[in-house]
Amino acid sequence: MELSILGVSFLDILKNEWLGIIASAFILISFLFSNQIITRMINAVGCVVFVVYGFLLPAYSTAFMNAALLVVHAVFLIKYIIKKRKEKKAPTEEPKEENEENRE
Repeated sequence: MELSILGVSFLDILKNEWLGIIASAFILISFLFSNQIITRMINAVGCVVFVVYGFLLPAYSTAFMNAALLVVHAVFLIKYIIKKRKEKKAPTEEPKEENEENRE
């Protein structure tokens, strides 16, 4: 005996929706972190899963919106990485006031 909801097998629903449930879980989990970098990385994984889900369903609006959001996350993370590399490479300079005082 098979469980059914309105004539559709519960297992068939799960078979078609498991990817969406996993994607939603990634999005939900991403908001549990206070670190913006970790939040964006986990959310980006959820976006990738939603893009796949959207194309498989097909729900193209879901796929395209999450693809756009993935680009936003990628741009932010790339800018963050570039900023951190510049900070790491830049030599620490002494303030000019201290340099002038040392010369006298």
